[in-house]
Amino acid sequence: MRRSDSSGWGAALLVSALWAVGPLLPAILAGQIPGSPWTDLYPSVWGLGWFVDQQPGLPLHTTSLAAPAGMPFYYSSPLHGWAATPLAALGGVGFAYTVTLVLARFATVAVCFGALRAGGLGAAGALCGAAVYGASPFFHGFAVEGIVEGTDGWPLPLWAWMVWRDRRVAAALALALAVVASWYHGMVVCFLAVGWGFARRAAWASLLGLLLTVPFLIGFAGAAGGASPLPDAIRRQMGSPLTWPDSALLTDVPGGNPFALTAWVGGLPAVLAALGLVRDRRRAGWALAVAACAYMSLGWGPVYHLPVLEQVRFPYRWHAGTLFALAVLAGAAADHVNRKVLAVLVVVEGLVFSPIEPMLLGADPTVPALYDRVTGPILLDLPGPVAVPPGQVNRSRPRARYLLHHQLHHGAASPWAPDFNGIAATPAAEWLASFASWDRLVGGSPVPPDLAGARAAGVRQIMVHRRELGANAPPLEAALVAGGARLEGEADDLALYAL
Repeated sequence: MRRSDSSGWGAALLVSALWAVGPLLPAILAGQIPGSPWTDLYPSVWGLGWFVDQQPGLPLHTTSLAAPAGMPFYYSSPLHGWAATPLAALGGVGFAYTVTLVLARFATVAVCFGALRAGGLGAAGALCGAAVYGASPFFHGFAVEGIVEGTDGWPLPLWAWMVWRDRRVAAALALALAVVASWYHGMVVCFLAVGWGFARRAAWASLLGLLLTVPFLIGFAGAAGGASPLPDAIRRQMGSPLTWPDSALLTDVPGGNPFALTAWVGGLPAVLAALGLVRDRRRAGWALAVAACAYMSLGWGPVYHLPVLEQVRFPYRWHAGTLFALAVLAGAAADHVNRKVLAVLVVVEGLVFSPIEPMLLGADPTVPALYDRVTGPILLDLPGPVAVPPGQVNRSRPRARYLLHHQLHHGAASPWAPDFNGIAATPAAEWLASFASWDRLVGGSPVPPDLAGARAAGVRQIMVHRRELGANAPPLEAALVAGGARLEGEADDLALYAL
């Protein structure tokens, strides 16, 4: 690295470290997993543990769910899974998840700084741009929700870094990393590569990196075979919001706002980007990138009827491209002012005024002692998961703590087949419908539990979660006993039955 490129790295690494750890500290110090239990955190932690347990390789099928047959499954972040493999051996899956999250947040800011320096910005401008992109509420929101693959914002600026340096092989590898890290970030990189290639041929050459991602694309397509395009109205709900979040969504959600879908930019980055364009018209192409990615992030228009794009379920994630282009423009203005404090102001504005929780919520990693008496091979937790249409709050989501996270402790398989946001398409076994009928979130009239079907499927124990079942718990337990189940133990709101 040339001497001129090293200037400002001390401040950049400090900001990266503070951003990586600071908002996570309350959860870490409380012994919790950073993130909200109301969204994707527990599935992400479970998937990480499952992926680590299946190493080496790229596992694409699990027998831990939809037992006994199992179901196709593609972990959303193979990069986190491989990085977590040695870490899990040192401190467990929760520790590995937290460390890889910290590393992803650190790298997203630090790599963006390096990319912008390679793009010609000075230390102050690159630091400000890195804050606009890497320390944005957008990426912070992925950490809040436990959307593990979204936290890896670093491959996009790494690709830009290599394009600016005209390192074509390295750029192709970086593009492949972006696709493997997150389909959405990879989509944005490919889009930027097509436009940027008119000015820098290395961007077009980098598209050859798509060839390296074919095994991952095939694996994902096999696991998500039942996924279908969203209706236009639902896709628009998953687009960048133009209004403040609806407070009604938080009525039954304790502890803060876990819903982190946002396209927040902030006043300071927007003003700086406008000034940057005025001062340097040669960067007009980045203004076009801002407009194009911002439009795509809305989820509107006939463009989403085109092949590939019709499969985009969360168009707001185009915002990664909007932010990177804004970072280039805002950094140009910050260079003129030459004040590194602008980066701090950008971060503070996002944390204080955006709709995202400034400090990450924490999820409870403890496992009730009664689960130590689970012997397997298959445990039926009641109630189970409930699938809801996209765009609606899934009030069964916290059940992932016992349906998925606790499984990492007791090791017994589950007959439930979670839908993972509608991506997985494995149907539930018919006999499970009788048990689901007792779920207060499903509604309807309960029917006698099909214990014969459960035994035939290999279920040997049933864990009843009395608080979740509410008034349906006593009659359900009576029906289990009448069918020959034997109470093995109870504690707090749990009751373990043997079949």
